[in-house]
Formats: sequence, C-alpha cells, structure tokens
Amino acid sequence: MWEKIPALIVVVVCFCLGCYVTYTSGKNLFAPSDDDTAFPFCAPEYENTVYYNYTAEHES
Repeated sequence: MWEKIPALIVVVVCFCLGCYVTYTSGKNLFAPSDDDTAFPFCAPEYENTVYYNYTAEHES
C-alpha cells in the first residue's frame, strides 16, 4: 500500500505538467500572434535574416 502513495503523487504531477504543456502549446497553435518575425529569439537586427553555413554543408 505504501508504494501506491508516491506513485499516485507522480501520476498527479505528470498529469498537471502535461495539462500545462498542452495548454501553453495550444495557445500558440490556435491563437497565433500577428507578428511575422521569422526568428523572434534573435537580436533585433537579425530577426529576419537567414544565415547559411556553406562550410558545414559542403565539407565531407
């Protein structure tokens, strides 16, 4: 019986965290922002610039 209590706690915590992740992911999926920035986590001057690493692609 004593093994069931920690297992139940783990199940409840995982359920709560799963609900949180589903909610936060779904918020962006079903109500996307109007910002069309391609790379929002980059510095402002690089937000819409795509960089290509030629050396990594062509060295083998």
